[in-house]
Amino acid sequence: MVEKFEKTFLSDELDEEIAVIRGEIWDNCRDWCYKCSIAIPENEKERKIVLCPKCKRILGFIPKNGINEYLKTLQPDEREAREKGIWHHLSGLVYKELDREKHLYEDFPIPKDWMKIEGVDPHDARGTCWLFGAVSPEEIEIQGKVRHRIFVHDYLFTHDSIADIVRQVKSIRAMHNYTDPAFVILDAKYGIKSGLGSTEEEKKSWQSELEREGIRHIKMSHSSPGDVELGHKIVREYLKDNYSKVTQAARPGLMFAKKSCSGFNSPIQYMFNYQYDDKTHKPKEEYKDWADCVRYFCLEQPIYRSPANEQNIIDLLQVRMNKAINLRRSAVNG
Repeated sequence: MVEKFEKTFLSDELDEEIAVIRGEIWDNCRDWCYKCSIAIPENEKERKIVLCPKCKRILGFIPKNGINEYLKTLQPDEREAREKGIWHHLSGLVYKELDREKHLYEDFPIPKDWMKIEGVDPHDARGTCWLFGAVSPEEIEIQGKVRHRIFVHDYLFTHDSIADIVRQVKSIRAMHNYTDPAFVILDAKYGIKSGLGSTEEEKKSWQSELEREGIRHIKMSHSSPGDVELGHKIVREYLKDNYSKVTQAARPGLMFAKKSCSGFNSPIQYMFNYQYDDKTHKPKEEYKDWADCVRYFCLEQPIYRSPANEQNIIDLLQVRMNKAINLRRSAVNG
């Protein structure tokens, strides 16, 4: 597998000429194909067959028994690097399930009738992360319950003021042909935080300022003790393949747009590099922000609702409210 670096080791500049080639020890097995899970008994003593009979992959030169005996000699924290070809310093990845071939999709216009969701991880010192997702009508199963597939399709990473952030958010929404999402999940610990002073200026919070700028349907993220690790568990559930009756195909319940979610300080960069600290066993701060937004999405376990039906319900409630107000006024005046 060839993986391009986004940066060189010596600078922050992108370099398309630098790549890392990663392979598993099983690529070099001669009498068993790990991709097809089939044995090739003709190759037990020597390499007589060059290609896997099923997938036509070029077979290696080491017998399966030899590989297994070698792996038994390794310490658990070393095995992943030796067996899977994953760099040893990345062995603590939070989401080891992530696979670029499976979890990245070719960008496409998000259908208007898909339910839009957004997540915000606000910061003063470092950039604010605003994630854009869409919930499709495709049914999947999460922890034995019917849920719907999530497509992360765009993002905003900025150091701008709240007013400028909101202007950019509204522009991105317009680009994707909607004005309001079903909900905007805001980091609870930071979103409701305000100054301790007595003036209105000192009491401002991210939630109040976003609402003042016209952001609606804000809800706070889950922030009870244990929610972070629970969130990791549910994200892993979404990363599994889920069969959809709508598309009649199996693919992950959570996917990322290959182009629109890539780049420096992007959701893809952060998700694929998000890892635990070996000493504290807690997630490192580096690459944490976008992973938090994704966790907010998955903890909600959103269920698809058609935006058109949602608006019809809102309109009906408004009509009933107006009738009730008019009846009350008539009773008062009568």
